[in-house]
Amino acid sequence: MIVAILVGTRFGTRQKVFDAVIDKVAVKPLSECSPREIEHDNPQLQRPEEMANFLSQLYNRNVSEQETVTVIFFSEVRDLD
Repeated sequence: MIVAILVGTRFGTRQKVFDAVIDKVAVKPLSECSPREIEHDNPQLQRPEEMANFLSQLYNRNVSEQETVTVIFFSEVRDLD
């Protein structure tokens, strides 16, 4: 299945960045996310506690390292020129 990767604020206008295919989905506690997985979501972060703080601000609620998160791995789909 091909999905659109978008940027923008929640409930606001979004802009399409590119199309992608989902390669893998992992569901696990935030505390088990690797520094690389965290950095792929936000290059300024590497540790689960940093991501918990970031998500708390993003969702306007307390997010702990024990919460379950879904990590989605995807690859860009490009047209052949």
